[in-house]
Amino acid sequence: MRRKEEKRKGRRMTARGVWWLVLLLMTVWGLMPVYATHATTLEELKQQLEVLQQKVAEMEAQKAVEAQQAAELEAQKAAAAKEAEAQMVTRGAGPGTFNFRLPGIDTDVRLGGYVKLDAVFSDVGAGTNSDFDRYFYPRSIYVGPSADEPSEKLEFTAKQSRLYLKTRTGTAMGDLKVHVEGDVYGAPGNQRVSNSDSWRLRHAYGELGNFMAGQNWSTFMNAGVLPETMDFGGPAGQIFIRQAQVRWTQPFDWGNLQLAAENPETFVIDGRTGVSTSYDTERAPDVVGRINYNCDFGKFSLALMGRELRIDNDIADDSTYGGAVSAAGLVPTFGKDDIRFMLNYGNALGRYMYSNFEDAYIDEDGNLEALEQWGGFVAYRHYWLDNLRSSLVYAYAEADNDTDEVGDEVNKRFQSVHANLVWSPVSQVNLGLEYLWGQRELENDDDGELNRVQFSAQYLF
Repeated sequence: MRRKEEKRKGRRMTARGVWWLVLLLMTVWGLMPVYATHATTLEELKQQLEVLQQKVAEMEAQKAVEAQQAAELEAQKAAAAKEAEAQMVTRGAGPGTFNFRLPGIDTDVRLGGYVKLDAVFSDVGAGTNSDFDRYFYPRSIYVGPSADEPSEKLEFTAKQSRLYLKTRTGTAMGDLKVHVEGDVYGAPGNQRVSNSDSWRLRHAYGELGNFMAGQNWSTFMNAGVLPETMDFGGPAGQIFIRQAQVRWTQPFDWGNLQLAAENPETFVIDGRTGVSTSYDTERAPDVVGRINYNCDFGKFSLALMGRELRIDNDIADDSTYGGAVSAAGLVPTFGKDDIRFMLNYGNALGRYMYSNFEDAYIDEDGNLEALEQWGGFVAYRHYWLDNLRSSLVYAYAEADNDTDEVGDEVNKRFQSVHANLVWSPVSQVNLGLEYLWGQRELENDDDGELNRVQFSAQYLF
């Protein structure tokens, strides 16, 4: 009975196991769609994530483009601001200049100059020549009786004050440059009420590439070696002249070569009357050639000049030719110090040399004869401090006159000495004190001396 019971119990457990197995299979079968659906959802989520990531990348790229556009806009604004600034007035690179650009024109304009006061105290052994109390002019030193002339005189003047305008325009043929400059050392003014003086032209010339035309320093003159003096005139033996001309400058690695044709004029003394007069009857220009050489030892120049001297009027009708040579240089020494020199010789120096001898003379037969002359200067500039300096200058000039033809009351020689101390509290201001000695001697050995003390205040703008 027990066995039958056990067999029935076994059959019930087996049936129950089958039942649970069927139930399990049915459950698994029922969950398969849910699992499949869940798997599908994960795949979609993965795809959506990839889409989001792509959109984020696109947004980042768009932000980068926008940032680049913003940077370009800022650069354009900066360029526009810079261009606007370039059209405004700004201080120039050097002292005494203002630069600005003409709107709509590719032209740089520089406006500059200075204001200068000179206080000049002169002591002349034989009296003063009132025409040149304000600056040294060798021919003005008085020689002769002094009964009607004062031996001492004080003069204040601002006549040296100067203004210039320069322009530079780029072209297919090189830079086009224009320079116009003037001061008030024109015709004598007055010393009453307004103390007005007349404006005069110093420079007016243009340059295109290597070609220059207009009024400029003579090519025979090396303006770059002139010493620094408070006196406006300068040393007696220097070459010093501005005049209308045409010039070609050919550059080289070592410097340049200049060739020029310049305005002619003849300054003669009539041996029959002793009167000196300028004439303008030449048929050919003064021809000048100059070599400028730069090296480690300094800057040097050698200039040659040929001239026609001519008179064609009721006083005389004759012509002759003359020539001259000028050697000049600037040699650095110690620190910022330098030596400057100029040596001149020829039979047609005349009006080119600051002593201003006559170019020629008219003999008793009415013939024109050139005069042999020579002169020059040597100067040393020393810097005591970066803003405190001194120059010492000695100059000499002499003419070989035919006293049988022109007499013994003509100028034989000139000498001058300049010694100064110049302080620049700022780069645009020069305050100077200078002593000047000058001498004029005639062929008959009569002479006159000039002793002068000068204070100058120069303000560059």
